[in-house]
Amino acid sequence: MTEQLKKFYMHKISNLLNVQKIVTIHYQALEKNYVFPEEKHDFWEINYADKENVFVGIDGKKVELKQGEIIFIKPNQPHFVESGDKEPNLFIISFSCRSESMNFFADKKFAVPEKYRYLLQNIMSEAENTFDLPDFDPHLSGLKLLENPNLGGEQIIKNSLEAFLIYLLRHAQKRPSSQEFFVSKIADSSELEDEIVRILSSKIYGKFSLADLSNELHYGTTRLCTFFKKKTGKSIYQTYLKLKIDEAKKLIRKNKSFAEITELLCFDSLSTFTFVFRKYLGMTPSEYRNSIK
Repeated sequence: MTEQLKKFYMHKISNLLNVQKIVTIHYQALEKNYVFPEEKHDFWEINYADKENVFVGIDGKKVELKQGEIIFIKPNQPHFVESGDKEPNLFIISFSCRSESMNFFADKKFAVPEKYRYLLQNIMSEAENTFDLPDFDPHLSGLKLLENPNLGGEQIIKNSLEAFLIYLLRHAQKRPSSQEFFVSKIADSSELEDEIVRILSSKIYGKFSLADLSNELHYGTTRLCTFFKKKTGKSIYQTYLKLKIDEAKKLIRKNKSFAEITELLCFDSLSTFTFVFRKYLGMTPSEYRNSIK
């Protein structure tokens, strides 16, 4: 009897983030009133305050980076560092990454969850045993390998940095279950598409403009609108109103008055809220309330 070979199918791995090159890695113990002059470069840089607070200037604006916080500096963005009257320890890593997902981090500052900080420690400890790092050299312009570097050290640094960035993305983009359900119904979902929905979801109890969305995501409004319409079959504004109506349904179930809901969800008037509700649900708010009693 001839044995039949079982057929296996190979799953192609999708890369959300791909760090192509590491440029520099620093761990700096700064003195009081230290000032590093403004510079810019064509790659990403992250600054993490490991001890005390430090000031990071971006585009001429000074931002206080508290202990345990990280800030992202996008390519070609002028920046500088000041220690003020403290003696902070600052971890800096610069790298090249052209993945579209990195756009999320532009101009962002986060408090790094403690459970992810070990990845920064991994990067630093591997760097110390892979590269010839001076004790303090803010003008370091490149990394030089040790004569006997850690086996696979460069790859561990790359993998640790990519994992750290992905965990931060996950942490920042946590959504309520109702929003996850809505996003999962969109065919061929992509990270940019999900990010648009996340931003719209965060503005349900307010208002938004396409210009603000464009600035936050660093894409042109025409490109965003065309992309989203192609992916979902709906316009960005239609999706925004749908999210508001989904929220209105929950508020109705909580016995909020229609006037309260109109104000909470920033509709111009009760008649506007009623019109939009009926357009998306096929019934008025009163009819919906009666249907769930």
